[in-house]
Amino acid sequence: MATFSTGHDGSVFEYDTSLGVDDFDDLLLWCTDKRASDITLQSNCHVIADIGGKNIRVTKRPLGQPEIESIVRHIYGENGPGEIKSGYDLDPSYEIKIPGHGRKRYRVNITGGRAVGADGIQITIRTLPEVPIPIEELGIEQDIIENFRPQQGMILVTGPTGSGKSTLLSSGIRMLIEGPDKHEKLLEFSKPVEYVYDKVDMPTASVHQVEVGRHLRPRSDDGNEESEFAYCVRNALRRKPTLILIGEARDKATIQGCMEAASTGHVLYSTMHTNGVAETLRRAVLPFPSETRRGMAIDILENMRMVVTQTLCEREGGGKVGCREYLIFDDKVRNKLLDTDVDDWPKAVRAMMAEGECKGQRMADGARKLAEQGLISDRTYRVMANKGG
Repeated sequence: MATFSTGHDGSVFEYDTSLGVDDFDDLLLWCTDKRASDITLQSNCHVIADIGGKNIRVTKRPLGQPEIESIVRHIYGENGPGEIKSGYDLDPSYEIKIPGHGRKRYRVNITGGRAVGADGIQITIRTLPEVPIPIEELGIEQDIIENFRPQQGMILVTGPTGSGKSTLLSSGIRMLIEGPDKHEKLLEFSKPVEYVYDKVDMPTASVHQVEVGRHLRPRSDDGNEESEFAYCVRNALRRKPTLILIGEARDKATIQGCMEAASTGHVLYSTMHTNGVAETLRRAVLPFPSETRRGMAIDILENMRMVVTQTLCEREGGGKVGCREYLIFDDKVRNKLLDTDVDDWPKAVRAMMAEGECKGQRMADGARKLAEQGLISDRTYRVMANKGG
């Protein structure tokens, strides 16, 4: 079965005069059945679903503000609309239990803003598979698969919002825990938890998933100002895992914590919102002051095992297909960068990748392979080649 929808059949979701909470669940299930990747509900607007890479109106009329606020309370709780009006956004997960058929899961963002004629709310909902997609179905490069489970160190999966970072990571984790003789203990800390492994056959592996801020958060009265994710890394180190997944390495404290875990015999996976291997290295060292940047950069270099950047392209015939850039950090790459000023690392990485002096692939090369397979158009290839260099 295709990972992404190839198009919409022209139908719309039917409901009575007002979209109640039961209708809301039915709407999500209807969109899931149409293989929508994202669903957007907004005050005074029609419901929009991304089906096969196109935004489709799937209701006959706009939703009013009272309907939207009712749905926010249903998803988040009675204080949801008040939180939004106070200027906060909300990032809950949501699931629908289907008797005899398990459950459907969704990632949700709720944000206030201007709607048609007044202030309003936008709810963005991403559908999640019941079980992570088998890695073979994603067309992942063999280099990435073979290097996805190092003895220790850190692997970063990067890309813009909506590029499939979590999908790739969850498929790789499924590969590591599924079946006999795996003997992995995975601790995941995400906000929110997206993919779950309830239906994965893992007789010798264990998975414990923590929603940061709900299941675990720093004590507010201990004077410690470290970030939530950095606190989670510290928690993980007390629990003897073999694999640690940190939802996002987005600040100095979290990056430092990740380095500590990766240097003490653990394998750590995380994500960054960066475009390309070179940009990821730059972003990883940027939060540190100039006087400590060189030392931290060397720690990052010593512990980095692989960086994978993914973006989604329009597939020929409809849907999306992943295009990837990656670099394996072996001794050759590390020695080259150790002899290079930290500020010049991005330039050095680009040169190594362009000249084929490393085990990796530029985004342009990934796009060329997709074009040669007929998966993307020549125009899409040219756009990707210009972006990726």
